[in-house]
Amino acid sequence: MKNDPRVNDILEAIMSLARLDFSKKIPIDDQADSLTAIAAGVNMLGEELRENVVSLKEKEQLLKELHHRVKNNMQIIISMLKLQTVNEDNARLLALVQDSQNRISAMALVHEMLYSTKDFVFTQLKEYVDFLATSLFMSYAPPEHQIEMELDIDTEIYFEIDYMIPLGLILNEMMSNSLKHAFPNATGKIRITARVDEDGKHHIGYSDNGKGLPSNFDLRQSESLGMQLIVMLTEQLDGEVAIKMENGLSYELRFF
Repeated sequence: MKNDPRVNDILEAIMSLARLDFSKKIPIDDQADSLTAIAAGVNMLGEELRENVVSLKEKEQLLKELHHRVKNNMQIIISMLKLQTVNEDNARLLALVQDSQNRISAMALVHEMLYSTKDFVFTQLKEYVDFLATSLFMSYAPPEHQIEMELDIDTEIYFEIDYMIPLGLILNEMMSNSLKHAFPNATGKIRITARVDEDGKHHIGYSDNGKGLPSNFDLRQSESLGMQLIVMLTEQLDGEVAIKMENGLSYELRFF
């Protein structure tokens, strides 16, 4: 059996399958022995793997296209909102529309980043925050501002879409509020940190050294839509959020 050429054929076929190359087929002869049975089994395995791999690639392509279309549809909504305000001079309405556009953009960014990944499942938090900050600074930071952005985020922290979208919206609200209200002199600093403790719980820290909020401010009693979103979305993540008003404003977000 050692010198039987069918042994090499079987080994070559198995190596081809390991490389996801399904072109190698083992000739089946009339010998009713164990090598013939093994050869037939390897050929059957190759066919099954080929069908599964093709099916998986089709699903991946469909999923990729889904993320792309969702992102594009969100961009269309943003454009429609913008068109609705072309001839509008109501400052409050314009501000509300701008906030809505940025919230939609925060969600669209998750789909855009997933579209560019290989597995279409996880989004790196640090990269996401980088993109989000750039977008919000363009929207809200005044020209020639002196507002710094500091990130201390572990590059190994990734989130699935069900977590990344609500977390992205939370960070969008925190950053938007800081850029709009915290720095009347357009000078200051925003800092975001993220780590995972020994128990696997995520800790997201957000702070700015701006003018802060009134000493009697209650996050859960606030009538601000942005603050209500922070509370609601934190609960959606089965987390908790604490707020401090020392040397500006800071949030501590903890979940799972």
